[in-house]
Amino acid sequence: MSLNQALAAIPLFSELADEQLTLVAGYLKRRTFNERDVIVKRDSPGDALFIIVAGKAKVSYVEEEDETIIAVLSAGDFFGELSIIDGEGRSADVSAVEQTEVLILSSTDFRQCLETMPGIAFSLLKEIAGRLRRSTTWIRVLSSQDVYGRIAQQLLSLSDTHGTELPDGGRRINLRLTQNDLAGIVGASRESVNKAMGYFKQKNYIAVDTTYHITVYNRDALQKRCQ
Repeated sequence: MSLNQALAAIPLFSELADEQLTLVAGYLKRRTFNERDVIVKRDSPGDALFIIVAGKAKVSYVEEEDETIIAVLSAGDFFGELSIIDGEGRSADVSAVEQTEVLILSSTDFRQCLETMPGIAFSLLKEIAGRLRRSTTWIRVLSSQDVYGRIAQQLLSLSDTHGTELPDGGRRINLRLTQNDLAGIVGASRESVNKAMGYFKQKNYIAVDTTYHITVYNRDALQKRCQ
């Protein structure tokens, strides 16, 4: 796959003509990060936009020994746009959860692209609006659901965005998720997560293998637990 084809598959650039994709490609730098490598650090200068073309990365907020996982990003997702827009430092840490390849667009080149290719600005606003809607939904879940409901909600969401269908009817989440990771995602203690996950496994709603990969087997039951 050519770089132009890879860019056309990314929502941020999907509306651009081929000659415009060629212009964007000329600005980009490619870099690969290994699992657990920090891609950007919270409060560091926001001097570039990062676009994931392979692998996965997590956006998190680390305070002393506690980590809150804000999002898990995969191919086609981008991050770093807020710091470019408002000039402030990075609002969160982003690190690779597996070997991850990114394209890097400097803030200067990004602004140049926005000025000469307005379609990017519209796609950017559309993505930011989507993130705001998802954040609003999650805030509602946090305020109205117990730990069981919040975990069920996230398992369904993660299986939709990072899942693969299995021959036995399950949907395997292609992320290594420890109970500490889940606790960081849903904003709960590890003990509470352990209790909820044990219940879901006992009911055969899910299964967890030795590599901490979760497979969802009963979506309807998890959906009811979210209500």
